[in-house]
Amino acid sequence: MSANGPDETSKYPKPSVAWYMVILLLVIYTFSFIDRQILGLLGGQVIEEFDLTLTEFGLLTGFGFALFYTVFGLLCARIADSKSRRGLIAVGLILWSVMTAATALARSFTSLFLFRVGVGVGEATLAPAANSLLADSFPKHKISMAMSVYSMGIPIGTALAFIVGGSVIGMADILPDVALPGDILITGWRKVFLIVGLPGLLLAVLLLTFKEPSRKGVTGAGNAVPVRDVAKHVWSRGRAYAAICIGVSLNAALGFGSAIFVALFFFNYHDVGPAEVGITFGTISIITGPLGLLLGGYLADRWYKKGRKDGHILALMVAPLGYAIPSIAFPLIGDTTTAWVVLGISNLFINLPSGVAYASLQLITPNQMRGQIIAMYVLCTSIIGYGAGPLLLGLFTDKLFGGDPMKLHLSLILLAAITVPLGLAAFQWGRKAYAKALVEEEARLEAQAEMSDAKEAA
Repeated sequence: MSANGPDETSKYPKPSVAWYMVILLLVIYTFSFIDRQILGLLGGQVIEEFDLTLTEFGLLTGFGFALFYTVFGLLCARIADSKSRRGLIAVGLILWSVMTAATALARSFTSLFLFRVGVGVGEATLAPAANSLLADSFPKHKISMAMSVYSMGIPIGTALAFIVGGSVIGMADILPDVALPGDILITGWRKVFLIVGLPGLLLAVLLLTFKEPSRKGVTGAGNAVPVRDVAKHVWSRGRAYAAICIGVSLNAALGFGSAIFVALFFFNYHDVGPAEVGITFGTISIITGPLGLLLGGYLADRWYKKGRKDGHILALMVAPLGYAIPSIAFPLIGDTTTAWVVLGISNLFINLPSGVAYASLQLITPNQMRGQIIAMYVLCTSIIGYGAGPLLLGLFTDKLFGGDPMKLHLSLILLAAITVPLGLAAFQWGRKAYAKALVEEEARLEAQAEMSDAKEAA
């Protein structure tokens, strides 16, 4: 008998329906990353207009988004564990799309910061709700691949942010300015935010085209588990959760920080303009990012099927082993084409962990806690990765290297040298603990299924 019970597989949505949900959520996730990343490509123009230091720009692109993204993520997780997950995503999607478009109206650092906060608040709805929906739509032996496909929104969204942004920048002279009531004229880089923000409103309507799957492994009335019970569960499997959260967060710090500053780096060191950077890096990312995610999902599922209870952690460890040398080498390469190739290799492995991390957390977490556990994970990856990554690169450049933008390459190398060994150490530290937690969760599900069978037989 499987841990899911003898007829549990039949309770999942039809594969066509489940994969339609994956694709739609992937598209939404992609737009979330477009809205999140677009500021990085436009960094040079924004820094110049608002007279920002690199530290201020790192704060704007990092903590300005990440802090509120994580705080509201905790509230959204509670909602996702007991209320409509589809409705939660729809509300958030509308909010972050409006805030992205409204960024075109920013007239000061403060207003720009507040609009980024709004984007963070809206996007906080997506991760806990989407992961809960997908976990209830696929059997355990297929969940890593489904999560990896969904997580393609990270590299595809990043890639499209650069491609779309680069294309719009390149056509800026021929695109008409946008006149709004009150003698407001949207010009230059502001048009990019308006163009990428509005399509999200249409996606909200498409969320009505699928039915929420039933919650699997639910006990009791289906209400969200009290926070104290979640905390007790996390404490009991703390080492496993901590290893995943810390290791992937360090990976995110390097990946997101590099993506935010890549346009400035290639302009300073290779004399490549933002439009060309956007199209080139976007093209590289749209190929290497999904390949990395699929590789991670394939390795995790393969090792899990072979009985390796630590298979998901082993898959996560492949990432820093793969990008260690490329991430340190590419800032030192003088030839532009070679630098792009090496950055692409690094990008492949940097994108590997996302789907595996989500799947690994789902496998050791009871259903009614999943949203809150994902929120905990998002809290960690957002603060350390999306928040600290860009900020550290700005701080390193401003404080350690005299504020010289031409020494940004030293900051990139330093960040890689710090995050790679610490990430590997975190995964190794929690590998056995994760295997033990997975065995315990499988046993719990098995016992629950047997109890259900006994009640039905009686």
